[in-house]
Amino acid sequence: MVRSGHETLRKDSVSQSLVLIADDDPDFIAALTKILVDRGYLVLGARDGRAATELLTRHRLDFSLAIIDVFMPLVSGMDLIKMLASNKGNLKIIAVSAGRQKVLDAAISLGADAGIKKPLPNMSLDAKLWLDEVFLQIGLG
Repeated sequence: MVRSGHETLRKDSVSQSLVLIADDDPDFIAALTKILVDRGYLVLGARDGRAATELLTRHRLDFSLAIIDVFMPLVSGMDLIKMLASNKGNLKIIAVSAGRQKVLDAAISLGADAGIKKPLPNMSLDAKLWLDEVFLQIGLG
């Protein structure tokens, strides 16, 4: 694992699909990263919207999946979703929030492929089950 500023990179092989996780909860990023790396994905994590935007603009990487928290500091998840959707290609965009379904519906209207609730910060996350649901909703499960 390599850390640089707000970003985290776990790399096992250059031939794997690349996933972006943008969320201000480092425990959420860590839990999803562990499962995704175990499944053979490369994962870049950003702890705020600005860090995610910098990853996208600086590195110009070809992501296959983006898991974006709707509410993040510095640059909102909604703005990040709009940016990703404007040049989407084969990218699958997942909006996540512990908030109301209306917020996730708004993210879908901006270009997200799915909107999935995540547990409240004080609740535990079964990352494997949560990711299974994500993959099912976007047709990868």
